[in-house]
Amino acid sequence: MIGNTTFASDLGGFTGTTNRFISDPLSAGTGGITLFHKTSTNSYAQNPASRAFFDKRNFDAGLVQLSLDRFIYTVNAGIPLPPTASLSIGLIAAGTRNIEARDTRGYPAGNLSDTEMTYLVSFSNRFSEKLAFGLSLKVLTKQFSSEDNWLDLKGSGFGAGVGIVFKPRTGSSLALALKDWNSSYKWKTQDIFERGSSYQDEFPMSLSWGWLQEVKSFSLALEHDHYFIGENIYRVAMLWHGIPALQVNTGLSIEDEIIYPGFSARYELSWKQGPPMHIDLGIRAGTRGEGLRNYLGWGVNF
Repeated sequence: MIGNTTFASDLGGFTGTTNRFISDPLSAGTGGITLFHKTSTNSYAQNPASRAFFDKRNFDAGLVQLSLDRFIYTVNAGIPLPPTASLSIGLIAAGTRNIEARDTRGYPAGNLSDTEMTYLVSFSNRFSEKLAFGLSLKVLTKQFSSEDNWLDLKGSGFGAGVGIVFKPRTGSSLALALKDWNSSYKWKTQDIFERGSSYQDEFPMSLSWGWLQEVKSFSLALEHDHYFIGENIYRVAMLWHGIPALQVNTGLSIEDEIIYPGFSARYELSWKQGPPMHIDLGIRAGTRGEGLRNYLGWGVNF
């Protein structure tokens, strides 16, 4: 007999995976660095201060192609609020389809689906040309349902986060964010199970810091995500923007002593009329046996 040992992060035992999953093409190529606007389309969800220095309106949408009937869709938009503030809103929809259910005898009982919805709003304000502060709020829902409606279990909750961006000198940015404060799902199963109960699944809260350094046509980015349950994730990335219409990113994350590399690119479309649009593509290595995760995004700045 051959015994195999499976190594898994303690994060795997906590709910809220969607909020920790890399969900946009840019961050797929930066190792999951989400504290800066240049490294993630959905940066405002992790660091609400990240868009304080971005003075354009924007709309972005994206999807992630995953194995095992899993899906992630994202939509977000942001507007500047003169003179120094900005507002961002968004939605992250994720889950798994076609989960085969079995009854107590082991016979098939139809298909189940698992859906998580995260509704986001964040506000940021620049206090000077060097310092910005942001606050984000989340409404969280999770649902397990069956195709013939014999199961319909819903949980919901609320969460918040704060973030800071500090620019000590031209081309340098320091970011700090407290994520998933008070985030959880609250469940009530008395109406579904004979011995149902009320309970709460808490998200692991984390404190992240990152550094972004621009050097001519390159940018270097670092990020450390510390979860208060004792887990740490380290990320490093390089961004190249030597061609005005093209940005190329490559990076990696280190989780449980395993390296997960990724690559992404953004191409700006030039039009004689209308606002400038961009196409984002990204790939990232998944967990062992999963294969590659493929990312596609589209957006417009105006």
